[in-house]
Amino acid sequence: MAKPGKCEHAFKIIKSDTTLILWNCNMCHSGPHWYIYECARCKLKTCKPCSEKARA
Repeated sequence: MAKPGKCEHAFKIIKSDTTLILWNCNMCHSGPHWYIYECARCKLKTCKPCSEKARA
């Protein structure tokens, strides 16, 4: 997934209640994570450090 061009990111946290659904960060590819930050506008999924970088 390509990084969005000009999105004013609005991240919300998504949590997994099971071991069946885990996420990897779309920016640094770390993971698997039990929770991930997803932009409500462009659906970019990032870890906590990358979500802070993307807002800046």
